[in-house]
Amino acid sequence: MSDAILDAVRVEERASGPEAARREFLTCRLGEEHYGIDILQVQEIREIDRVTRVPHVAPYVRGVINLRGAIVPIVDLGLLFGFPEPLPVEKASVIVLNVEHRMVGLVVASVSDVVALADHEILPPPELGDRAIARAIMGIGTRKESGAEEGGASLLLLDVQHLLRRVREERE
Repeated sequence: MSDAILDAVRVEERASGPEAARREFLTCRLGEEHYGIDILQVQEIREIDRVTRVPHVAPYVRGVINLRGAIVPIVDLGLLFGFPEPLPVEKASVIVLNVEHRMVGLVVASVSDVVALADHEILPPPELGDRAIARAIMGIGTRKESGAEEGGASLLLLDVQHLLRRVREERE
């Protein structure tokens, strides 16, 4: 092999090795699927027992909470994605996001852990049509589980900017 090809192979090996740049995602569950949210956009994870209802808002906006003096809208991610039943707030977790100094809480069934993915482990989303969930997915995280034959676990990576934009448009 030529030196140029060997150098290219070495660069590729370094990029996919353990020292490759990785992005971290907080994983959560909704229904049977696992989702990932960029950890840099997560402010905190909390449990809440109630929200203050707000009349005449979108059905997926469960209400608001007062979080240390900031009024934070609470969005049921399942309802936003078209699931038929709301999640019971008392049994769910709320992921509070802070994006561009705007906060929103996402109600999810549970929060799992933080997963680090290299760029080569993030695939572009497939064409899924024009449904709310299809537009909210920015990619598919794939990791081959140790001992797994083919594929491994998939993680639907959420486009938080899109989610916040959709909530904001409904409020205006």
